[in-house]
This record gives sequence, structure tokens and C-alpha cells, in this order.
Amino acid sequence: MIIVEDRVVHLSKDRAEKLDALVTETGDSQDAVIEKALDLLYTLSGSDDRRIWAAMSQPSLAQVWDNADDAVYDDWKKLYDVP
Repeated sequence: MIIVEDRVVHLSKDRAEKLDALVTETGDSQDAVIEKALDLLYTLSGSDDRRIWAAMSQPSLAQVWDNADDAVYDDWKKLYDVP
């Protein structure tokens, strides 16, 4: 037997607006967005925190590192005159 209980969640105005923006962006319902956020939170509470954070940060780090300004450092031996 499964009993579903409705809950009222109080959010600050800022968080409610961010939730609404995510709903608009993803096309998901508020409930679905909150469920995904809770799933992520529960996952991060587990023992694989480092692996999960690394996977989540990879796209952002790629943007920082994979650009023309950073490409100069890719050939660091030439940049620092290392034989």
C-alpha cells in the first residue's frame, strides 16, 4: 500500500521565481523540477560525492578551458621556453 501525502512547501520569493524559470525552461511541472532537485540532493548525500561533482562540473570546466585565450597555455613548454 502506498500513501501519498500532499505537502505545502514555503519558498522565498527569489527561489519561487527561480523555480518558475526552470519550469518554463524545461517544460516540466514544478513537482517534476523539485523531484529532480531532491534526487540530485539525495545522490550527493551518498558515498560517490566526488565522482558526481566531477561529472556535474565537467561541462563548465570545459567552457573555461576550451577557448582561444586558454589555448596559449596548452603549449606550455613553448610558452615558458622549456626544452
